[in-house]
Amino acid sequence: MPVKLITIVFVLSALLTNMATAGQYPKAPGVRYDVGGYKLHMLCKGKGVPTVLIDTGLGDDSTAWFDIQNDMAKTTQTCVYDRAGYGWSDTGPQPRTSVRIANELDILVNKAKLQGPFILVGHSFGGYNMRVFAANNPDDVSGIVLVDASHENQYEQLNIKLPQNYDRKRNIIILPKPSSDLLTAEQSMLKERAINAARTEISSLYQSALQVKHLEHLPDVPLVVISRGQSEWRGQKDGESREKIWVHLQQELWKLTPHSQHLFAFQSGHDIHLHQPDIITSAIVDMVSTSQVMH
Repeated sequence: MPVKLITIVFVLSALLTNMATAGQYPKAPGVRYDVGGYKLHMLCKGKGVPTVLIDTGLGDDSTAWFDIQNDMAKTTQTCVYDRAGYGWSDTGPQPRTSVRIANELDILVNKAKLQGPFILVGHSFGGYNMRVFAANNPDDVSGIVLVDASHENQYEQLNIKLPQNYDRKRNIIILPKPSSDLLTAEQSMLKERAINAARTEISSLYQSALQVKHLEHLPDVPLVVISRGQSEWRGQKDGESREKIWVHLQQELWKLTPHSQHLFAFQSGHDIHLHQPDIITSAIVDMVSTSQVMH
């Protein structure tokens, strides 16, 4: 068998072996905690309270937020984790709804012995999960930051037909733009795991949206909504009207608590954490300072 073919077979074999169990390839930068027969990966950096908890968007693993985490770790303890199936986390039971994900995060926080109060940061679909977590733990949350977060009515109002499978094509609301960079074998494996994890979450998105619709009110804590300033529908004939609907939905998120701010990242599309990370970091730092004064 030619050497090149042997290499391809080896990489595919490693990929398939690690689909269910993330294991140590590549080596996990954080700690993997058992949350009920399967393990989730969390990386924490920095010291102090409140603790910042970050949940990523669909298709992103924890590595997408490492730069923001490194900046925030200078101020307080900051933790980013991989939802089941992403990064260094094992796959978890189905369906992959926001209620299940928030419950897993609850167990993960306890297993990691994290000290509250918590500032919750949710990007895109991660906004659903963090809203459920906040509703389940109102006394442990001191602030929430929603980054171009999903709204429970977005699919109906924007007439978005959710795909049954994620086939690497861009979905302007929920998935990151595919990378054209050359990837190492390890990076390729993480990307491939993310594709499969996104598939399972997409199949339950309507159910997750319904769960968020039926939530009790969020805890009465400071809320910052950070929305994109660049349209994701540029060049489409109905792009302007669709973007106006998106902005309206973001304004509805801003009304979730009486103590809220609405900021726009005017140089960014959906992936604000990659294009204007400073606006996110600044908002979290301000919230940390407020929380420290209050506690």
